[in-house]
Amino acid sequence: MASVLAGEPHDVRRALEVLGRILTDNVSTRTTFDGFLHSSLGRFDSDVICEARSLSSVGHITAGLALAALIDKFDPPIGPGDDHEPPTWASVEIGEKKVAPPATLAVFFDAGQLAPVPVVVRIVSNDFGEYRRIQVYAAPADREHATRVLDAIMEDASGRMSLFRGRALTASVEQGLVLEPVDLPDISRASVVLPEEVWAEIDLNVAAVTVHRDLMERLGLGVRRGILLAGPPGVGKSLVSRVLARELLGQFTVVMVDARAGHSALSDIYREARNFGPTLVIIEDIDLIVGNRKSRGVNSVLSEFLAVMDADPMASLLTVASTNDVKTLDAAAVRSARFDSIIEIGYPTREAAARILSTYLHGVPGAEDVELEAVAAHFGRDISGADIREIVRRTVLAASGHVSTTDLITTVKSGRFKPHMPGGNYL
Repeated sequence: MASVLAGEPHDVRRALEVLGRILTDNVSTRTTFDGFLHSSLGRFDSDVICEARSLSSVGHITAGLALAALIDKFDPPIGPGDDHEPPTWASVEIGEKKVAPPATLAVFFDAGQLAPVPVVVRIVSNDFGEYRRIQVYAAPADREHATRVLDAIMEDASGRMSLFRGRALTASVEQGLVLEPVDLPDISRASVVLPEEVWAEIDLNVAAVTVHRDLMERLGLGVRRGILLAGPPGVGKSLVSRVLARELLGQFTVVMVDARAGHSALSDIYREARNFGPTLVIIEDIDLIVGNRKSRGVNSVLSEFLAVMDADPMASLLTVASTNDVKTLDAAAVRSARFDSIIEIGYPTREAAARILSTYLHGVPGAEDVELEAVAAHFGRDISGADIREIVRRTVLAASGHVSTTDLITTVKSGRFKPHMPGGNYL
């Protein structure tokens, strides 16, 4: 009989299996979720209550890991999460660690394990990632216990069982939000030449979510902060974000948002950030994501951005964004309480440019004899830190690894360190 039913659609198989059981009580059947629920609690799904939470793609992993820990601890009976598939586990790589959280299954926990009453915990996800939930089933009189069990699992998922908390992550989008661990460059303030007032303004904002967090909460003044770094390309905006990420990593989770995720998953990113505890969200070139309504018309991403920046003012969230031109952003996006500080980073002074040159020449053969001020005297007013780095790189390549004052000045005078668009006509 089983071989006859195997080729039929699921609904047909179930109907014939149930009919066969009724008529003969002799047809082998596959356990369904409803059957597992009945065998565990003595009730069908219409006779129980269900406490449920929707899960993000990240939340499905962390909730699954929290449930896996309970399975390891109690070794409970496991059943299917739906009627179509057997219990399934996922395979997920988080950095160098490979984990196998439950994907779709149900688990029976007897009285005295998770609660004074028996409960069934179910985690589900469809193939397209559009439906992810965790549910706790119990007798109608035991709803309060089911709620407490669900709360405890979710607390573990966002706390001790989260493999993302305190790490540096990139946020991208596939079928939903994807967070992947990434190594941060070994960089410090010593390698970034900026006016002291820039760092002072940054430190003031960081203090609100670190050393003065309790004070701001107690006074009801709000904790979360936003910093917007503005300035021409190559002046060090990205370096500032990376230094800050390096300084806060561990104490904070760092989430670096790419353009696609910024366009389609901002709400999910900030929702997950609140689950991670103190979090630094870095959004580079925010003008590519959040534009000006006057130039772009209705902007749903702008509306989403305004909403996430206004939500939960007491959360330990620090947003650091960058733009080449503040005027390209909508006025609503850059007001206080969204971006509390707009820090302009301009082209370096000649003295600062000489210091930047010294930084990039460190360890290069011949650098000890270079006259930094003499080279810097040939820099234009619109030279950036990125330009100076390229001057050093081109000189090293042209001089086969050895540099001199004359070599560097020759590179500067050539102007080739700044890419220029060709002026000819091309097919």
